[in-house]
Amino acid sequence: MNVQLAWLALFYAAYFGFVGLYSPFLGPYLKTLGHSLEVIALSLGMMQLMRIVGPFAWGWLADYTGSRVRWIRVGSFAGLLFSVLTFFYEDSAASLIFFILFLNLSISGLVPMADTHCMECCNGDAGQYGKVRLFGSLGFVAAVLVFGVVADQFGYASYPIWAVGTLGLAFVFSLQFMSTSKPIERSTLVGVAPKVTESAGFIRLLVPAPMPVFWLASFFMILAHGVFYAYYSLYLLEYDYSELSIGWLWAFGVICEVVFFAFQTRFFNRFSLTAWLCVGYAACAVRFAITAAFPELLPVMAIAQGMHALTFAAHHTASISWLRNNLPENLVVRGQAMYATIAYGLGGSVGTFLGRYVWEWGSPSTAFWAAGASGAVAFWFGLKLRRIEHVLQLKLA
Repeated sequence: MNVQLAWLALFYAAYFGFVGLYSPFLGPYLKTLGHSLEVIALSLGMMQLMRIVGPFAWGWLADYTGSRVRWIRVGSFAGLLFSVLTFFYEDSAASLIFFILFLNLSISGLVPMADTHCMECCNGDAGQYGKVRLFGSLGFVAAVLVFGVVADQFGYASYPIWAVGTLGLAFVFSLQFMSTSKPIERSTLVGVAPKVTESAGFIRLLVPAPMPVFWLASFFMILAHGVFYAYYSLYLLEYDYSELSIGWLWAFGVICEVVFFAFQTRFFNRFSLTAWLCVGYAACAVRFAITAAFPELLPVMAIAQGMHALTFAAHHTASISWLRNNLPENLVVRGQAMYATIAYGLGGSVGTFLGRYVWEWGSPSTAFWAAGASGAVAFWFGLKLRRIEHVLQLKLA
């Protein structure tokens, strides 16, 4: 691994260390401050909600200026600043939500821009990308396990220090990035004319087959995960799991993700990207169904968490690789941003907010049954995506 990839690996570790603190522990932390479920749901949902507008705006800036490294640094610094303000004004619900909004808007474009920068540094090698990206998973695991022990032994008082510290490290590591060369033109999606203008860029990302089906599958896939990321820790608390047990379950899922990232080259050489997308969608449906059905059985919950290797690692790599292969180079950053917007922004937000109402209307397990159903819908669209691509290939044969 060269020096530039090493800095990227450290950046991923720090950023996802923050995510490892945010998703599992922000809800319980805000609960200790006396905030209501509505405030907690809105605060957790901000990470998904800001991905509706943030990634595409950051992607446009990166493409327009031709310097995504600069905007990674700007977003990292802004995230650090607003994280400090968030915890300084945490006792007021209005101030908390206001600053969490800007915190998540600031960091919403970091992963799409970093993924594109990383893929360029790896010359499009998915295997090498996976070896860099797995450090994000390691950062997540470290944050979950270490703070799980801290929370279990000493409570949540030090939570703000940990959260601000990880974003501070991400900013420091981003200062070491070096700009890559400007994008060059390459082939476009199969069956689509190669000429793409800036004015047609947005339509180009949305309209031609099989793009709409891919976006719909991604939407329902991450809708299911919106329920998971927002409510999994609270769900486990309903069944009397300790903070340490919760941390270990989160960590086990990400450890399985790390293993997949480490060996994904041999996996992806066996099947097509679309096949791996379908595997991820199917695993999502099964994972959240058994999470809903057997919450009191720790071994079953561990198996469900182990499926994170497929529902995140395999799905994430297949998705960004699919976009890179099916979009012209001058739209790749915006394509990654569009993926973050439609999947994690719209899908994740809908999952977060609907999950709260389903939780209250039915029961905590009802929310995860709904997540499993959303995964099944994503799998249906995945099968349709495979059929469309097969038809396009036959037309070109």
